[in-house]
Amino acid sequence: MPFQLPDLTQTPRLQHFVTQLDDVLKRTEVEADILQRSTVLLKQLIQQDDWLPDIYAKPHPERYQQFLLYADPDDRFSVVSFVWGPGQSTPIHDHTVWGLVGILRGAELCQPFVKDAKGHWLASNAQKRLEVGEVEAVSPHIGDVHRVWNALADDVSISIHVYGANIGKVRRHVFQENGTVKEFISGYSNPLKDLPGGFDVTTFLQVRKALLQKREIALIDVREEDPYAQSHPLFAANMPLGRIELEAWTRIPRRDTPIVVYGSNQAGDDLSLPAARIFQRLGYTQVTILAGGLQGWKDGGGELFRDVNVPSKSFGELVESVRHTPSLSAQEVKALIDANADVVVLDSRRFDEYQTMSIPKGVSVPGAELVLRARTMAPNATTRIIVNCAGRTRSIIGTQSLINAGIPNPVSALRNGTIGWTLAGQSLVQGASQRFPEVEEATQKQAAASAKAVAYRAGVGRVRMDELRTWLAETTRTTYFLDVRTPEEFAAGHVLGARSAPGGQLVQETDHTAPVRGARIVLCDTEGVRANMSASWLAQMGWEVAVLDGITDADLSAGGPYRRHVPSIQVDEISVDELHPRLHQDDLWVIDLSSAAQFQRGHLPGALGLLRSTLSADWQRALRARACQPKLCVLTCTDGQASRYAVDDLRQVAQASGHNPQWRVLRGGNAAWAASGHDLQNGIQGWLAERIDRYRRPYEGTANAATAMQAYLDWEFGLVEQLRRDGTHHFQVI
Repeated sequence: MPFQLPDLTQTPRLQHFVTQLDDVLKRTEVEADILQRSTVLLKQLIQQDDWLPDIYAKPHPERYQQFLLYADPDDRFSVVSFVWGPGQSTPIHDHTVWGLVGILRGAELCQPFVKDAKGHWLASNAQKRLEVGEVEAVSPHIGDVHRVWNALADDVSISIHVYGANIGKVRRHVFQENGTVKEFISGYSNPLKDLPGGFDVTTFLQVRKALLQKREIALIDVREEDPYAQSHPLFAANMPLGRIELEAWTRIPRRDTPIVVYGSNQAGDDLSLPAARIFQRLGYTQVTILAGGLQGWKDGGGELFRDVNVPSKSFGELVESVRHTPSLSAQEVKALIDANADVVVLDSRRFDEYQTMSIPKGVSVPGAELVLRARTMAPNATTRIIVNCAGRTRSIIGTQSLINAGIPNPVSALRNGTIGWTLAGQSLVQGASQRFPEVEEATQKQAAASAKAVAYRAGVGRVRMDELRTWLAETTRTTYFLDVRTPEEFAAGHVLGARSAPGGQLVQETDHTAPVRGARIVLCDTEGVRANMSASWLAQMGWEVAVLDGITDADLSAGGPYRRHVPSIQVDEISVDELHPRLHQDDLWVIDLSSAAQFQRGHLPGALGLLRSTLSADWQRALRARACQPKLCVLTCTDGQASRYAVDDLRQVAQASGHNPQWRVLRGGNAAWAASGHDLQNGIQGWLAERIDRYRRPYEGTANAATAMQAYLDWEFGLVEQLRRDGTHHFQVI
């Protein structure tokens, strides 16, 4: 658990109460019956003041304390102790669920409130004083808006509260008498367990509260991609331990962003502490560790999701459920194609995905391009447009984009994408190369007007260049500034400070591009279509998003592809020319820290492939694989960057096993080796780590098992219900 709870076996009175209340809730769902029977039970519990552990009875000098004593695993009820110092009180608040208040020590005063015709909150009836042994019921049905305070001016009071839910998960409200309302979720004052490595911990409930209040927070899973994909919170972003230095400054640009890390490797080694230290070295000042890790999240009642890019995929399923986005089965689409019907097939994935496998007649039109290009590609309003992706999300969002923008053509998604096509026993095309055409100015203006109207409906803001510069300079708010045009357009010229994030993939991969939930996003393009359409979806996904207006040619002064900002580090290097004649010495080890896929595509002959997240186990495998102990270890990777940050980690692992070789980093990495005319070795031989750095997606590639593809579809169909249970998403579909 993320925080301490009383041991029920050591508090038999509380255990007896919990058991009896559980029995009541099993017998009836009628609120009046529950309140009547539970009142009797609570009075019995508070008759004796000898059972509440001291740790859950401690007052705070400045504010009342709320300690969780018990939370039902199914969230049917919770038991809480309220500890009041002299004069302490609550604001005016509601409960939204039934509740009981019983006085264990001291006394409380309660003032009910009602709303008048002007929406103001007025005190109703006389104050009520509750003494030891008395119980008061609250409920939305009988009145649950009140203010409570300690009736004793010089002593502590303690009350026991029982709620018809885990009150630490319930959205509630505080009110001012003028009618102003603010949402909140109760926090608990329980002592936390085991503060690791000097870092503070953040509980599941604290993360949940931040998400519900739309406060900035980056929940970072530092495991490799495959274990991350097996189970993680909805808004957890994956940043594997070995990539933090490469990605953090780009993905989390503000150094005082609240960052919560968690994760352990396959051997059970905790990765959160070394990850927190890396973030700290990079200058981040608000780094904490998730209390209890992933298990703590689960134990606290948090929902866990599978796969990658889950926020976008679950949102896509919600869109379809709300808008009933039209779709055609693979068999229906094939029949249209075979009959040479008036139909165009628009593939909304990245071009490389499209080339790997595509639908016959399919043309590559990545998602953000659809509204801009569709009128050109289907100028006849009777032409049917079919949008596909590999699975479901991008085809649903693409189809609904065209519908939202008022395209006159009949539009349908290919139901279940290339997965559905394959499961129907139909052949895919490999190596296709058809790309979208250019658009005439009149068509572009028509698309821009439609897109801006959609953005307005979704609540997208507008920003000018001078205001954007002010936003980017703010030190208290994160602003992501993203160019949603194609990578080629970005390289040809872009606004200084923008990142390349092609729009269709941005909507699909928002968790990767913008891991700081609660941040602000600004999008730009040059024609007013792609940014507005992409922004319309981000706004519906709960982001504060604006589109940059008024871009001129002069603003597109920066050129070249986007280059991420990474920290510099001094390491001992070795050049290709120095390494080449020594490469085959037995006591020289080349250690490659590339991904498994990169290693397979090309590595130095005889290199050993290791993962930074599993170095201890991988180093032992290396010792067993080599007959001679290393005197010199040369670290490398695809571009020579990631290996620079791993030197100290490897040195510590080697020293722990009694080895102290010299350490060098290959200048320029494998790319420099190949550029010097030396051959790279292909294949996975020499890779010593488990292949967990890449999640095998059931919708990519051409050799996926039918059972895996069907299981993936079944999982997607259940996402809407998971969203409901999670409750932190803020998704709204226009």
